[in-house]
Amino acid sequence: MEFGVHGGMVLNSVQVEASIMDNENETGENPVEVAYQQGLNEKMDRTSPETDDIPEGIPADEPYVGQEFESEAAAHAFYNAYATRVGFIIRVSKLSRSRRDGSAIGRALVCNKEGFRMADKREKIARQRAETRVGCRAMILVRKVSSGKWVITKFVREHTHPLTPGKGRRDCIYDQYPNEHNKIRELTQQLAIEKKRAATYKRHLELIFEQIEEYNESMSKKIQHTVDSTREMENKEQQSRVKFLDSL
Repeated sequence: MEFGVHGGMVLNSVQVEASIMDNENETGENPVEVAYQQGLNEKMDRTSPETDDIPEGIPADEPYVGQEFESEAAAHAFYNAYATRVGFIIRVSKLSRSRRDGSAIGRALVCNKEGFRMADKREKIARQRAETRVGCRAMILVRKVSSGKWVITKFVREHTHPLTPGKGRRDCIYDQYPNEHNKIRELTQQLAIEKKRAATYKRHLELIFEQIEEYNESMSKKIQHTVDSTREMENKEQQSRVKFLDSL
């Protein structure tokens, strides 16, 4: 049996574990994990340089470990702009959340060629598609520290595939999916044709509805005229009877 010191008292390992479990039940967190997280944040606060304090030998537009951002969105925008200059596309990957309140405290932004595509067992007929994932490890990992800022804690620069500097996101996607580009163009043309056809059908329906409304209005007038004529004839007949009775 192991023993430990707790608050000036010698406790065995069972008592120490029970004490930790009691604290965890009260706060909803493991005290050991809380202490580790606080230590990590304090370390990042001490060692993270200011935004303008860029280490020597690193380009101003390149990410580096310790770089700070005001928010996760700012980090995403910076890495996305960097990816556009270098010539690749980023993808939002893993998200870490706080066990205390569920808020986001960490995010991984990776190259879109990260990992490998798994075969879809549901497809009975294999389709020839361009390979878009080649196991690229380029990425940044940003983490929220106690100051509220987001800091890059990991940066992998090297890619395992050719880059296309200067090309926008759309051009990069077209390069990765050449066949899909042609399909999209064909579908776009078909969609334009269908839109014109739908507009023609809509106009025809509007004309039919207009004719129906005109017909209904005409029928209403004819019915009203018939009703008025019938009432007028009934009145005349009633007056004739009254006159006849008076003459007797």
